Amino acid sequence: MSFSRSILRPAVIAVLFSVTACSGAASLGGGGGSVYGAGDPKLAAPNLAGGPIDPFLADGQAVLRALDAIAERSGKPLRVTSLMADGTIGLTVDVQEPKNHIDVDQYVVAPDGTLKGPAPVRLVSLNGGPITVAEVNASAFDPKTIGRAHLTQTVRAAIAASKTPDARVSEWEFGGPNGRRFMYFEAARARPAAELDENFRIKHISF
Repeated sequence: MSFSRSILRPAVIAVLFSVTACSGAASLGGGGGSVYGAGDPKLAAPNLAGGPIDPFLADGQAVLRALDAIAERSGKPLRVTSLMADGTIGLTVDVQEPKNHIDVDQYVVAPDGTLKGPAPVRLVSLNGGPITVAEVNASAFDPKTIGRAHLTQTVRAAIAASKTPDARVSEWEFGGPNGRRFMYFEAARARPAAELDENFRIKHISF
């Protein structure tokens, strides 16, 4: 059994236990490719697993459509504690359950459009006490209010600001209040990173 960790807030850790039997998968690709479009090789890094380029790395409209698909399965209103895209896995979204606010589930939309989830996320408090609804509520946010439609412009701006023309975005992560917000790039001679603000705009570029 494998697990991954992501910090929701300074006092909360989310631990996902991957259990295949607990999550369903639906292919949305229609056989020939993803309904979310093809990834842009001028902006997004190649898929290290040899599959299609992840369209969610640099296409905000693809992310918005994927969020709609997740909401149809998870229920509404859609509130998330974190989002992440990478070139191999696709778009990973941790969703607060609409009817049980203390519970968080993970959904993954692969680069080919396959949707998996829900997979339960175990929340662990760094303070040693039980997780509260208030803590989860404080970490959750509406993902459609953060300027996701600006994703392509942000990627282009980050590549230009990095002074590394061959840079391609390989991963980004966006947490709610107090969460991590970074975009990472791959290039032949550098690995730039951009810190993002709450509107998905660049705050700072590092190398």
